[in-house]
Amino acid sequence: MTLPQVEAAVEDLRHAHRELLGVVDSLSDADWERYVPYGDWTVKDMVAHAIGDMSPSGAGLIHAGVLTPEFIASTSKAFDVRARNASIVEERRRFTKEDLRQLLFESHDAMIDYALLLDESNLPVLAYGVPMGPEYEIKVEDWLWHSYHDRQHADDIRRASEMDWQPEKLTFLPEIEEKLRANVRAQDGFLRAAYSVADEAWDEESRDCPGWTYHDILAHVSSNETRRETRLRSAIGEASAGDLAEINDVDVWNEASVRERRGRAVRELVDELQAGWHGILKTLARFKREELLRPVTLGGGETIPASEFLDRMAAHTSRHGGQLVPASRRQRFVLKTQR
Repeated sequence: MTLPQVEAAVEDLRHAHRELLGVVDSLSDADWERYVPYGDWTVKDMVAHAIGDMSPSGAGLIHAGVLTPEFIASTSKAFDVRARNASIVEERRRFTKEDLRQLLFESHDAMIDYALLLDESNLPVLAYGVPMGPEYEIKVEDWLWHSYHDRQHADDIRRASEMDWQPEKLTFLPEIEEKLRANVRAQDGFLRAAYSVADEAWDEESRDCPGWTYHDILAHVSSNETRRETRLRSAIGEASAGDLAEINDVDVWNEASVRERRGRAVRELVDELQAGWHGILKTLARFKREELLRPVTLGGGETIPASEFLDRMAAHTSRHGGQLVPASRRQRFVLKTQR
C-alpha cells in the first residue's frame, strides 16, 4: 500500500510541474535564447537542466538498497553537483526546444513510479538524516518532495523573461575557488529550503529564531548579501570606515532590514538574494592573493582575515537554511497527520 506521505509528495510535485510546464509553454522563440540571471545559461539551457537525469532518483536508490547513513554522509560531503549539471546541459544543447519540452513533460515519470512503490518496509530509510551543511539537515523522505526544484526554476525562467541579462566572465583565485565550493553549496541549499517552505507557513513564527517568522529569515538572508559584500570590499580598499559604520550595529541593522521587507513577496526576496550573491561574486573576482589575508571587520569590532570570512559566510547561510526546514511541505504534512 502506498504511503500517504509519498502520495502527498507526488501530488505536490505534479502541481509544481504543471506550473513549470505552463511557464515554458508561455515562452516565445526569442525567450528561449535569453540568458538567465545571473549566470551563463540560456532559458533553453535552464529547461535542459530542469529535466534532470530522468532517473528514479532517490526512490530508485531506496529500492536498490544502497542507502546507509554512512553512504549518505560520504556522498553529501564529496559530491559536487555542478559538474554533473554542466555535463547534462552540454549534452542537450543539440536538442530542439520541442525535444526539451517533451522530455520535460516526461521528466518525473520514473521518479514518481518508483516513489509510489515505497511501503512501510522503507520507513526506516526514509527517516535517515541527510547532512546539507553546518546546522542544516533534511531526511531521505525530503528527496521525495522534489517540487522545490520545479518552483525554483520556474522563477528562474520568469526572471530571465523580465530582465535583459548578459553573462559576465568572472575568474577567481584558486584559493577563492576552493572556498566557493562550500558557499555555492550553502546558497543552493538555502534556495532548496526556501522553495520547500509551505505557502501557509511563511508568516508563522519560526521555531529556531524566536520573534522572527520564516519570511523574516528569508528577508534577513536576502538583505544580508549587500552587507557581506561591503565587508569584503573593505578588504580590497573599496569600502570606507563610514560604509562599515552603517552596518556594524548588527542587531539594529538586522531588525530594520527585516522590518522593511515584511510586505514583500517571497519571489521578490529571492530576486534580491540572487542579485546580492552575484554582487559578492563580482567583488571576489577582484581580489588579489595578498588581499585574502587583509582584515574584515565584523560587528562589534572583531576582525578576521577575508579568507576566514568566506568560511563564516557559508556557515551562516547553511544555518539559516536549516532554520527553514521546520516550515517545509514535508514537515507540514507530518503535522497535519498528527492532528
